[in-house]
Formats: sequence, C-alpha cells, structure tokens
Amino acid sequence: MLEYGKQIISGLDPTDFFIVGAITLFSLVSIILFIAIVLSRLYHIQQAIHFEKNTETINNLLLEILFNDKSYFDLMEDKKLQRLLSIPQFRAQLMESVINLHQNYDGEYAESLKKFYVESQLMADSFAKLKHKNWEIKCKGIKELTEMNIKRAYGQLVEISKSNHPILKINALNGCIKINGPQGIIHLANHKYTIDLWTQLNIIDALKKTSLLDTQNIELLLQAKNNSVISLGLKIIRTFRIFEKQSHVEALLQQKHDKHIIKEAENLLATFGTYGKEIN
Repeated sequence: MLEYGKQIISGLDPTDFFIVGAITLFSLVSIILFIAIVLSRLYHIQQAIHFEKNTETINNLLLEILFNDKSYFDLMEDKKLQRLLSIPQFRAQLMESVINLHQNYDGEYAESLKKFYVESQLMADSFAKLKHKNWEIKCKGIKELTEMNIKRAYGQLVEISKSNHPILKINALNGCIKINGPQGIIHLANHKYTIDLWTQLNIIDALKKTSLLDTQNIELLLQAKNNSVISLGLKIIRTFRIFEKQSHVEALLQQKHDKHIIKEAENLLATFGTYGKEIN
C-alpha cells in the first residue's frame, strides 16, 4: 500500500503535486479553524454561565454588607466565598459591582462599601493596576481609587500625571482633583511638561465638579516656569472669578513672559474690571 502511494506521488507532475498539496493544506486549515471556533464558542458560553452565577453570588454578598451590617470578615466564614475571592475573574466582577454601587450611594452605605473595598484587598488590586504597563488598566485603577477617595493614592497619581499619554495624564490629573479638590493641582507649579489646551479644559471641567472652597495657593501656578501651567492658572482664576488673586496677576505682568501669556493676563485683568462694574 505504501509502495502504491509512492508510485502515485512520483507519477504526479509539478502542477498536480502543487494542487494536491494546496487542497490538503486548505483542508487542514479549515479543520483547525472549525475546531478553534467551536472551542471559542464553548469557552464564551462557559464564561457567560460563570458570569450569571457570580452575579447572583455578588448581589447576595453586597446585600449582606449594605443591609445586614455584615463585614468582610463575617463573610469569610463561608469557605465557598473564600475560594471565589481567590479567582481573578470573580474579583474583577466584584470590583465592578462595588464601584458602580458606590457611585450611586452615599452616607452610611458608601462607607460600608469603602470598608469592604479595603478589607477585601480590592484596594490592593486597584493599586496594582497603577503599575501595569497597559494605560487602559492604569486608568481603571485610577477610576477605582478616586471613586473610593483613597487619599494615599495621591502621590502615585501625581507621578502618573507626568506621562506623555494624553488620556492617562488627564485621568491622573482628574483623580488628583477628585481626591484633593483644587489643591490637587498645586503640584503642577513644578510640572516640566507642556499641558495642552485639551488637558487644561479637562482640568477646569474637573474643578467645576468640586466645591472650590479651598483655592489657597492657586496663585503658585502663575509662578511656574512652564508657560502652559501659567496659562492654566490664568484660565482657572478667570473661569471661577477668583478676584482675590488679582494682585498676583498684576505681579505677573511685571515679569518677562511670552507675548501670549502677557496678553492672557491683561485680558483677565480687563475682565476683572468688567466684573467689578457689574457688582457695583
């Protein structure tokens, strides 16, 4: 039989040999692709089943925390929960549920969720994301930590804000503001990198979502060696009508700066005059 096969192959001319080889290769690739599609489909079905089961477990867990005053340590008496909390997929789903709930609750419920977030080491998971190489995962960690108002994350957010990646930079700066309010951007007085207009507008928008009660030291932005930071400081003073910083704007005009900075400062002082007339 083997000899017969060899005779057939040896009897093929190069064109026939190529056609047979191509058909064989195509058949093998088709079979492999079919198997891969079937396995992928089975995997996604299994993941969906796990997701539904996890959702039910997580909902029951959070109900215990919010309405039955159960702590993380109380829940850990359940061996099944101990095992589930060691599974990355379950922890990721739990994290998403805790963060989403925290966005919609305040007061005692929010405090209970934050306590669970810390005790269950979900906070440690968020800090680990800040060190990830993928910027999207870093942004997710920033969102989680700032939503939970974890003030000890501030130093790391300041470092991340020096990134050249525009979206990551904006998320880090917004996180600094969310944690520390207007004082969260004072560190920009020493910022060495250009803050583009888009980032400046995002910072101002983030400031609008704070109480703006503490604008102390905002004038330090006007003393920066970075023109883009000075421009940001002028925009903040103008947007929020911080009249008490007028003397600092006037002092800025006494120094040597680029024409566009001088022009922006002059326009701001003119605006202050207009506001003063409106008030009087």
